[in-house]
Amino acid sequence: MGIVKAALTFDAIFAAISGIALYLFPSKFGDLCFQKETDGVHWHLIRCVGGQVFASCLVSFKFRGSSTTSQSVCHFIRLIPSILILMLVFQIQSVTPSLIESTTLKFFKYLMISTIALHVTLLSIAGWKTGTKLIAGNKFGNFLYQLDALASICIGTCWMTFPKWLLHRQVLVDLDESHEFLGRVMGANFIASYIVSTHALHWETNEDRYAAVDGRVICCLSILGAQIWSQTYEHWSGNHWVGISLFSTWTVISLIYRSCLTFSKKQVQKKSDARGAASSHLDLLLPELLERLKACSRL
Repeated sequence: MGIVKAALTFDAIFAAISGIALYLFPSKFGDLCFQKETDGVHWHLIRCVGGQVFASCLVSFKFRGSSTTSQSVCHFIRLIPSILILMLVFQIQSVTPSLIESTTLKFFKYLMISTIALHVTLLSIAGWKTGTKLIAGNKFGNFLYQLDALASICIGTCWMTFPKWLLHRQVLVDLDESHEFLGRVMGANFIASYIVSTHALHWETNEDRYAAVDGRVICCLSILGAQIWSQTYEHWSGNHWVGISLFSTWTVISLIYRSCLTFSKKQVQKKSDARGAASSHLDLLLPELLERLKACSRL
């Protein structure tokens, strides 16, 4: 449907631009958002959020021409964090109204509301199709997709629930509500990404499943890069290497599985080419064989 393709194209462009901007200029965004001089912990968290947003643009872009069952994940990956972040905005308005500049807070609120309205509408038009039947033959791949979903939910929930506790042994600055807010936004995006892995178990084409892995690879590489980058700031202690080790493992697993998918795809392509060559050779021999049979019948 043209309207869905246009919406996903716009979504991909907006996510790519905003993700890159957050990743490259976190201090500018942090100072503007919180109306104060931010520190290296803010910058790291903003950079991680930027990496998550940029990774999501790949899914939206690649799924523009996919089936409605595959495209549904693009809507859910926006709906889930938008609802969670909207709740965070309401919490800030009632508990710490001075945390974020009022105009910026209103922008976040209406951006989340419009995003929710748009994707609920698109899902309703598509009939809320979320998948077909489970691809049961790919046991190893299905295991990794479910492991990825489990990691996304657990890590995201931890960041949503107690971001200060996760950070307090890794940083050398006093943490406040602004650090908590950014940590919870990152957690909301992690929770939302589980939907990609769980839906990938039911997608109709392998190309869509490849896109899910590509998105996770980009997300992990972006966050891993942000973690290494943060070591250049004086606000972090050496304990940050625990998080680096975690995301290094997640990145390596994603890269290994993506390499396996590429290898298996090439093997399938070779077999298909071999069958095609054999079929072409048979097509060439068949007329000659028929002529010989006719000649034999005349004798």
